[in-house]
Amino acid sequence: MRPIRHLLLRGLLAVALPGMVSGAPAENVLHIAYLQDVSTFDPDNSFLLYGLDAMRVIYQGLVEYRPGTTDLTGWLAESWDVSADGLTYSFRLRPGIRFHDGRPMHAADVLAYFRRRRHPGLTLAYFLDDVAAMEAPDERTFVIRLAVPQPAFLDRLASAWGPKVIGPEALVDHLGKDQAQSWLNEHEDGTGPYRLRVVSRGQAYELVRFPDYWGPPPFFDRIEIEVIPQMAQQLLRLKQGTLDLIQHGYPFEGLRQLPPTLRMLAYDDLGLELCFVNRTRRLGDPTLLRAVLTAINPAGWLGDAYFGYAVPATSLYPRAMIAAPPQWVFPSDVRAARAMVAAQPPVTLEIGYPDEDAAGQQIPAELIAAQLESLGIHANVRVYPIDLAGVFVNDLKEAPDLWISHNYPDAAHPATQAEIFFAGNAPLNYLGYRNPSVDEAIASAALITTRAERDERYLAIARRLMADGAILPLAEVKNVIVYRAGLSGFNPRPALPEVVDFETLRRDAPAR
Repeated sequence: MRPIRHLLLRGLLAVALPGMVSGAPAENVLHIAYLQDVSTFDPDNSFLLYGLDAMRVIYQGLVEYRPGTTDLTGWLAESWDVSADGLTYSFRLRPGIRFHDGRPMHAADVLAYFRRRRHPGLTLAYFLDDVAAMEAPDERTFVIRLAVPQPAFLDRLASAWGPKVIGPEALVDHLGKDQAQSWLNEHEDGTGPYRLRVVSRGQAYELVRFPDYWGPPPFFDRIEIEVIPQMAQQLLRLKQGTLDLIQHGYPFEGLRQLPPTLRMLAYDDLGLELCFVNRTRRLGDPTLLRAVLTAINPAGWLGDAYFGYAVPATSLYPRAMIAAPPQWVFPSDVRAARAMVAAQPPVTLEIGYPDEDAAGQQIPAELIAAQLESLGIHANVRVYPIDLAGVFVNDLKEAPDLWISHNYPDAAHPATQAEIFFAGNAPLNYLGYRNPSVDEAIASAALITTRAERDERYLAIARRLMADGAILPLAEVKNVIVYRAGLSGFNPRPALPEVVDFETLRRDAPAR
């Protein structure tokens, strides 16, 4: 008997695409699942993780990262020039690009989109904060002028959450009074190899190949996406053959003995397991903090959490961003830590982690709690809605003592790590660390163009945060894709978290 959710999806697709489910020539169809629903299909208004791979084959930006690297290459732009003063970026657009509504893409459309991306009501408008002016002098030239030099600018454009060009069906036909936000929640008008065809919130989505795509046609005719919140159900479906892959969340302990029909791809991305420390309450005591750091030490729990698919992080930057000697070593004298705790009044700490990645964060949080208990420190573990985590800074006395989360920068440039997590007003500085000298150092480092000097400045910033016990590196965890035998062409990119490249993915042979 097939799972009910699978039957539901096929029913939805039968209504949307008569004749494609049965009684028609065989198609190449990819079946995948998300643990959580897609929040929106508006590429300017959400920090998507679930749906990010779908978004990349619906919409495209000016530049992207080459597969397997953090090197930049053209996407909708075939080339670009940067002025000597670092302020003017001139992009030469590819010819022959069409939007999904059938209209050709011109530089004026790109300009209209970038103006939309700057709208202050959109979550990701900050990507273009330093833009002073934009213009489209001819049909294939788009020019951006910055107010100040920004060496990270091209990386921001290549970001997984960077600007992706939206067409006139949204920005003219359905602009409305909200910059097309309502329409784009469930519709699209991109330039990518796939169109969004079926939207059933919380249940199913479908992408279909766009026949007028400007690049090589992708292998799969359709991509069927189901929302299956239970990993156990996804595992069962993968083994039965009604799912083709699991791109995130496959249990690490299960990787040691995969069935013969399954294969695995493990690769490094820019994600870091970090611990944010609330210094405004109990952990403002440096003696207690040192004892807690001894328990947090990943050497005591890393293997039990990740089964060999992670290494201790020794910096606040992933190695793919800055390759540097170890900057941080946790204290490891357990006997001394127990003596410190015994000399203090009893204390209970709270460890929090986000529901957005509860499956990945629960085990590390509970293992750290066990390490704390072994030192005589009681610890409660609690899962928080990710939206609530963003407002911890409004009342730090009610926030957890330790916040454990897996974090991704906006892009491969270290400015996008420091400005997102470390600065006093950073959007993901969860527990409110503030140091004016660090903020000044971040602003100064963002202007440096020489890579060696730039990296040393950012490393110095990280050393300060770690010495203050504010943000601590825990682990670099490999992203793992488990898939049915016969698939190839995944093309992982370190700067694109949990993304399978549907444009290059193909099925070379059926699974046995």
